[in-house]
Amino acid sequence: MNKWKSPLILVTLAILFSLNILANNSPYHFERTHPRLMLPKGAEKVIMKKTENNEFLKRVHNEIISSSEKFILEPVVEYEPIADLFLSVSRKALSRIYFLSYSYRMTGDKRYAERAKQEMMHVCTFDHWQPSHFLGVAEMTLALSIGYDWLYSELSDAEKKIILDSIIKKGLDESMPETATDELHYKWLKKKNNWNAVCNTGMALGAIVTYELNPERSRQIIQRSVELIREVAFQEYLPDGNYPEGYTYWSYGTAFALMFINTLEDLYGTSFGLTDNQGFMSTANYILQMSAQNMGCFAYSDCGLDRTLSFPMFWFASRLNNQSLLWGEWERLLTMKDRGYSENRIFNVRFLPSVMLWASENTFESMEKPSQRLYVGQGTTPIAIMRNHWGGNDELFVGLKGGMSSTNHGHIDIGSFVMYRGVNQWATDLGIQNYYSIDIYGINMGDRSQYSKRWDVLRLSKDVHNIMTFNGNNQLVTEKAYIGKYGDYKDFVYAATDLSLVESNSIKKHLRGVAIVNDKYVVVRDEIENNDNLTDSRWAMLTPANVKITGPNTAELSMNGEKLNIKVEGRKVKMSTWSTEPRFGFDEVNPGTIMVGFTTTLEPGEKAEINVYLIPEAASYETINPISPIETWDDRSFFY
Repeated sequence: MNKWKSPLILVTLAILFSLNILANNSPYHFERTHPRLMLPKGAEKVIMKKTENNEFLKRVHNEIISSSEKFILEPVVEYEPIADLFLSVSRKALSRIYFLSYSYRMTGDKRYAERAKQEMMHVCTFDHWQPSHFLGVAEMTLALSIGYDWLYSELSDAEKKIILDSIIKKGLDESMPETATDELHYKWLKKKNNWNAVCNTGMALGAIVTYELNPERSRQIIQRSVELIREVAFQEYLPDGNYPEGYTYWSYGTAFALMFINTLEDLYGTSFGLTDNQGFMSTANYILQMSAQNMGCFAYSDCGLDRTLSFPMFWFASRLNNQSLLWGEWERLLTMKDRGYSENRIFNVRFLPSVMLWASENTFESMEKPSQRLYVGQGTTPIAIMRNHWGGNDELFVGLKGGMSSTNHGHIDIGSFVMYRGVNQWATDLGIQNYYSIDIYGINMGDRSQYSKRWDVLRLSKDVHNIMTFNGNNQLVTEKAYIGKYGDYKDFVYAATDLSLVESNSIKKHLRGVAIVNDKYVVVRDEIENNDNLTDSRWAMLTPANVKITGPNTAELSMNGEKLNIKVEGRKVKMSTWSTEPRFGFDEVNPGTIMVGFTTTLEPGEKAEINVYLIPEAASYETINPISPIETWDDRSFFY
């Protein structure tokens, strides 16, 4: 036996040595000690340097410290057994741990570290983190990963073990098919929506902080996250940067993706191709273009109406060396300041410390006013944004939406438009409703099929969006509309979409074009070819204004001392208004809003051309020219 023992040992050692070399040569291998997430050791001085000469960053830093002081006095978060409610627990924990860990690293004050540890040790006592709704798992894993990594030197060996065990067993294990307690727990892996970036980021950062315990599996998770975000999630930004789920969910998914990119580039010196995606790297312009005055935006899909700052924009402004991308954030900041918002309300979001990591020291400096009057983004949810110019009381902001209703967080709103003039939102959207308030009625919000109860929810329905409806039918939710025509000319900025497929269950053909004319007013043109049946149609738009019907084809809207006149041209109509009051118990109230528009009946086979002019009072003296067919707009023939 002895004569074989030495060669066998040598072979075994050679194999182990080779495997070690292979592991070390993996692109996802690293050997850095803690901290290793986003903010490397010694970067605290760089952060504090930013606050010396930049008033905005000083305000952000001080607000984080102030919030951390409040967190010290608050009780720890409590467990909520309901999935959607547990997500709010995870978010609260993430906010506290991220803020407190930042405050400790910037000041060295151990009180912040102790309070963060208290929060971390408490959430580790939870039996699980509701893996059936994995967003909560992802955010809790991220929270503990940041806390463990940034407070590493303040944690005892026993505390480290408890935290690592929770990250692995309640987080990482539930994301792996071979260890998850239910196969439903990892169904998010290849989703195209915001879940992809959020969940993969949470798991990857968890794998990075637990790397030493299982390097091979950690590399597997990191690689999986890179590939799924790069090949699936980031494909949704292509080709032009617009995001299918709208403004609010852009901020959510993009913020998590940037935390991952931040970590990858610092740890490995590369994003592994994530920043090579043209759509992703141009997406900041989409958000800039989406931003209107008065803290407004083109609020399609499940978009929140109570908006604060969009924190990913600071990363893009710094990376692209373009402070003008922050124009909308600056206006929003000034608006909140003018309204007397507290610092806590302005900056109350769990990603706030990321601003200090991402923003350049010249944030909000050398910021030129944007000049692009027409933005068109195609992709999953095509949209167009039009302006006459940027800023001022007479700025016109108009949005037109294509896409399909069955997109994640979608509404029955294909062909919908919005219109702002200055700070006044004349044609707008109700935005998101709290999901839990619907879930408790047994409505499956994930069901986006044609006859889903989802479409009975008023805020998601056809009845409160700025579209035409025919015979009371829903649009076909799996058919898609594109922005097929668009152009920016001196007196005519326009975009148009073909809604024929979306409405093929009701009519034969429908084109809608929206334009800003002479920089003064807006026209919405609908060209319809009916099928062989008598068809009742409704044209409507949502407004927070006071409405007065002034004639057989006219109405007057008034708001904040200004007026907007509506004039319908092209056929006999009946002007009307419709309530936005709740219809069912699951509907939320919509105070201060009303639908205005008209009804008309289309004869079998009839071809109709309808122009609706939205004319600000200041432009009432303008000559309103009849608008020519949409097909002529590309030839610069706009008027009869």
